[in-house]
Amino acid sequence: MDVETVNKIGTLSIFVGEEKERNKGYGTEALKLLLDYGFNVLNLNNINLSVFSFNKRAIDFYKNIGFKEYGVRHESYFLNGEYHDEIFMEILKKD
Repeated sequence: MDVETVNKIGTLSIFVGEEKERNKGYGTEALKLLLDYGFNVLNLNNINLSVFSFNKRAIDFYKNIGFKEYGVRHESYFLNGEYHDEIFMEILKKD
């Protein structure tokens, strides 16, 4: 989504929309391609993303790839009458 070439940082977002298309490895493949492009073509050092706290599946997925949590914006997303936290995660080139 955003790339800052001077600071060598970028922000990404990914979404596999159709439920029937999930659990087929598309997200893993897409994320690995994005990370490869970000680190090896754009020469980024830090790539980050945000995910909402109710999306445990995505949080586990990102952690499995190597992302680490670095912050939380509490009760920043209102959905179906409830507030949810936004979790910020990052991965470094050396990781």
